[in-house]
Amino acid sequence: MKFSYWKEPADPSGAHPGRKSVLRPRVPVRLRHKDYFVDLLALLDSGADDCLFPIEVARLLGLELKPSNTHRYGGIGEGEVTATFGTVTIEVGGWPFSLYAGFSDAASVVPILGQNGFFSLFEVKFNLNKEAIELKPIKGA
Repeated sequence: MKFSYWKEPADPSGAHPGRKSVLRPRVPVRLRHKDYFVDLLALLDSGADDCLFPIEVARLLGLELKPSNTHRYGGIGEGEVTATFGTVTIEVGGWPFSLYAGFSDAASVVPILGQNGFFSLFEVKFNLNKEAIELKPIKGA
């Protein structure tokens, strides 16, 4: 499966006065649970341990999350993000698979596809110069 990088607007800064846009490795995905689905543009993040989504996605899917299935994350900057995990079906390029993902009400959470649950199932090739992303399912994964 091949995807193009997503061009997003960016504000110029002192460090990057001429920057008007950035390219980000985002892919369209569909999350499903029972009779509901949500289409999203998710960021491929090789530095993320897990797949994370805004809590609103779980609500739209009617996904009941158990408070005992939580995990805290730290990262760049101060503070932590807490996510509660549940299982959904994700479709990438028409290919469906089960995904154990976290859902968080932190304002900073954007749809992220991380190591566990995504990179563990795909060989991922980034080519920024060609603005191309290639995903190959890993056999037997």
